[in-house]
Amino acid sequence: MKKTSLLLTACAALIASNVAFAEPPEFKGADKNADGGVDATEFMALKLDKDFAKLDENGDGKLNKSEYEAALEEECE
Repeated sequence: MKKTSLLLTACAALIASNVAFAEPPEFKGADKNADGGVDATEFMALKLDKDFAKLDENGDGKLNKSEYEAALEEECE
């Protein structure tokens, strides 16, 4: 019984670590409603530690493709 619990715990930790280090989706995947921009709600779902308002350079309430890609490039640096 202890081996089974230990194995399940180890598997859960492995799965959680893979989720934590998963790459953010490309622009099309992040733009869930396919309106041509990633809005604040869609961006929050990505769980990136970024200030959406600062990334939205043109202030339209959405990240266009270039703004989104710039945000991801910052994440990688």
